[in-house]
Amino acid sequence: MIKVEDGKLQAELLDNRGTLSDKIIEQYDYIELKNDFAEIVDILSTNMLVHAMYQEALKYEITEDLEFKIFIDENVRDYSISFDPKTHYSYISKTNTGVITLDRKNYDKSIELCMNLLKKVKASYDKLNEVEKFIIKSLEFDNPPETDEVLIDRLMTYKNGYYISKKSAYIKMALQLNIKDVIKRERTDIIKQALADACIVTIGNSKSS
Repeated sequence: MIKVEDGKLQAELLDNRGTLSDKIIEQYDYIELKNDFAEIVDILSTNMLVHAMYQEALKYEITEDLEFKIFIDENVRDYSISFDPKTHYSYISKTNTGVITLDRKNYDKSIELCMNLLKKVKASYDKLNEVEKFIIKSLEFDNPPETDEVLIDRLMTYKNGYYISKKSAYIKMALQLNIKDVIKRERTDIIKQALADACIVTIGNSKSS
C-alpha cells in the first residue's frame, strides 16, 4: 500500500507481490543487466542536456508516491524499429516494448527517439510492484541515490529479502526493455556495416584495375 505522511513515503507498507523467484533470478546476469539499465538512466539525463531547447518534453520525475511522471505530447508516435534476421529487413512495430538503441549518437540526432525511450522506461517502471518501484526510484532516480542499507531499514525487511526484490526490479526492467538484445543488435549492425564497407572497397578496386 502506498501511503505518504508528512511528505515521506511509508516504505514498510509497500506491496511486494509478484517479485521474481530465486529460480528465475538465477537464470540472469543481474550485475550486467543492472549496469545496462544504469546506462539507460544516464542517457535519459544526458538527453535533456543535449536537447536543451526541448527540455520540457524530456523532463521526468518519480514522485514520493512512486508515480513516474513525464510531460510528452500524447500525439508523439510511439513505435520501435525491429530487425528481422531471417529477411534482413527492418520494420516498425507498435507492440515491441524494447528500446531501439543505446547508441548515444542516435539520441543526439533525434528528439523523437529521446521521447520514445522515455515513454518505454516509464511503461516498464509502471509494471513493477511497489517495493521494486521504490528500489529503482531510490537507487537510480533520486539525487543523491540512497544506499542499500538505508533502503533495508526503510522497508523494515531482512537483507536477503531486500536483495531478492532489488534483483527482481532490475531484471524486470532490463527484460521489458530488451536491453541485452539491443546491445547485441548494435554489435551486429557494426559488423554488417564493416562488411558493407569492405564490399565497396573491393568493388572500387576491381573497377580501377
